[in-house]
Amino acid sequence: MLRRLTGPEALALRDRLVETYAAVFCAPPWNDSPERAARFGELLIDWAGQPGFVAVLADDGGNTGSGADDGTVPGFAVGLTSPTPFPADRAYAQVRRLLGPAVETLSGWLEVAELAVHPAARRVGLGRRLLAELTADRPAWLLTVPQVAGTTAFYDAVGWVRHGTGYGITVYTNRPLPR
Repeated sequence: MLRRLTGPEALALRDRLVETYAAVFCAPPWNDSPERAARFGELLIDWAGQPGFVAVLADDGGNTGSGADDGTVPGFAVGLTSPTPFPADRAYAQVRRLLGPAVETLSGWLEVAELAVHPAARRVGLGRRLLAELTADRPAWLLTVPQVAGTTAFYDAVGWVRHGTGYGITVYTNRPLPR
């Protein structure tokens, strides 16, 4: 079962979301550090207070499909509305370089900030359902790293439009950009 979360609801589950984040991104092929997982928890505090914050949680009563009833979050997706004008700091600068003037189209669109499916809950379409629910009826974009082929293959398979790879990132949208 998927459910949308408000900012306060997401923050109430923050520790569980960080645990799932760590299970996904601190393992191969991502190999992030435990500090990066903690940083996600800090970012979540900031994101949850922003206008346009949206989160979707996969909640199966604590059962991830692994037989454990330990309260593990099987998966989640988090998004925020991109500011106007489109930012030029952090990774936004690379997005700006890849897309050129078309980048301004992304202002006001939903930025998919995180999508995570616990390893015990994979291969049943959960990532696809989380992404679809998060972005339902809304233009959205995301960036990922091309070094993780499974990730780019996933976004290609779910029909997202690839807008280029460079500067260490690949940019996708859920609809074509205006020309």
